[in-house]
Amino acid sequence: MKRFLFVVAAMLFAGNLMGQNADGLTDSGKIQKYRRSSLYTVLITHSKQDQGTTIKRVFMSLPTPDKFNNHDLGIKAFESSVAKPKKKASAKRDQTNLADIEAFINKNDIARKMIAKWFNRDANGNMDVDLLVERGMYSAQLNDIDEAQNSAYGIMSLGDQGEELIGKTFLLVNDITYADKGEKSAKAAGALRFFGALLGGVTGTNISDLTDMAADGINEIDGFGVNISSYLFRLDWNEDMLNTLYATLWLDENVTDEAKRRERINAFDLSDIFKLTYVGSTSTTKGFTASKSFSKKSEEQQMAVACGRALDESILNLQREFDEFKVSVPIMSINQNARTCEVAIGLKEGINEKSKFEVLMQIENEDGTISYNRIGTIEPIAGKIWDNRYGALEIAEAYAADGQKAKKEEGVADGNAYLKATTFKITSGSDRIYPGCLVREIKIQNTTKRK
Repeated sequence: MKRFLFVVAAMLFAGNLMGQNADGLTDSGKIQKYRRSSLYTVLITHSKQDQGTTIKRVFMSLPTPDKFNNHDLGIKAFESSVAKPKKKASAKRDQTNLADIEAFINKNDIARKMIAKWFNRDANGNMDVDLLVERGMYSAQLNDIDEAQNSAYGIMSLGDQGEELIGKTFLLVNDITYADKGEKSAKAAGALRFFGALLGGVTGTNISDLTDMAADGINEIDGFGVNISSYLFRLDWNEDMLNTLYATLWLDENVTDEAKRRERINAFDLSDIFKLTYVGSTSTTKGFTASKSFSKKSEEQQMAVACGRALDESILNLQREFDEFKVSVPIMSINQNARTCEVAIGLKEGINEKSKFEVLMQIENEDGTISYNRIGTIEPIAGKIWDNRYGALEIAEAYAADGQKAKKEEGVADGNAYLKATTFKITSGSDRIYPGCLVREIKIQNTTKRK
């Protein structure tokens, strides 16, 4: 018989172990602990290109997107093999980047190190399941966790932990280059002035003031942007790999026989079962213009916003293209009287007034695997969409200082950076939806060409 696991009850369990309150929330009211996919982000660098070193510094400072667990390794960047690659995406550039990425993965043994991180493998080869339990604890019972912490066999009783957690670990390699929009607008301004002078000479009419004003307008929105190509890889994991790990590779402090320890250490280091599978890629150009107040920020601060938003958009495009990379997010709160709920997602996740989400109830099957049943649907409410894009609040405050309202971006509904979540109307299932239930977008239209 299947057991329905209300995530709100699970958050209570997580709260007792992780310092959250009885609702599984932090003091700010935001759910922090739920089962996320894990992500390792890496940058392909171009140290000799314009702004290449700035982009690298900025990338290193960017936090892991908050809908993912941080699975970063020590190496966060590597240099492109091409001295002067073209800035914009192309088939040839993709081919070069994929070859560089494959070399990076193989040279640095990335797949094995990602698995080693999952099991906290230390310099002596000892492993444990603390991270696995921490990231997936809400579906585990206390006695299962105790058993898992005391023996390798115990972790097997945690059912679908491997498939749900390790099998949803991703490597995202990003190639980011500077796009000087200011240079283009300066050329456009010069062309406009030239056209005005030429037209004035032909017609005998002095229109230089008009064209100068238009040209100055172009220069006022110079700004800049970045080109980004992102390549997604999934860490391979299945039941056979789990069995092999525990049968021949597992090592902990309980193993005291030195010969056996050396055998297990060598077996892990030489094993060829750990691999990464290429999922796909996406490319986009993200422009950035700001108010006069924000433009007074340092170039590096402005670049951080451009790179942060470009990375967010790249992740969104990959989620639109590949279902396995989509994230599910818990409902924070419910207003039953108004038939609304709040979820900590917004413009960064591509939400607009036409977005539609399903609400999922987690079900544990007899064999310990997890499945998800749709129990309702929700839609965002116009005017109550959170602008959670990188630097959104800082930019909104800068516009306010200038007495302006941030401009609406084409194709994206207006958002409010001062909110803490997006408010949704419950369109079905209001009697079955609870805080902690997961939401997932039903269908996201994507115009990005799949590769």
